[in-house]
Amino acid sequence: MNMMKRILLMVVFALPLAACDTNDGGAEQLGEKIDNAADNTRDALDDAADEVSDSAEDACEDMTDENC
Repeated sequence: MNMMKRILLMVVFALPLAACDTNDGGAEQLGEKIDNAADNTRDALDDAADEVSDSAEDACEDMTDENC
């Protein structure tokens, strides 16, 4: 009986994995494109903010001859 319980538990836990569909529909593909565009935009903004911060730090150091 113990072996039957184990097998039953394995089937119960494996069943949701077997039900997963790997075919992406149109809405899923559109959502992925939107996510990628948002990620690229965020990365570009982060890079621009880093450049502005570095430039401000460089300007501060040039004007005061100290580490800012």
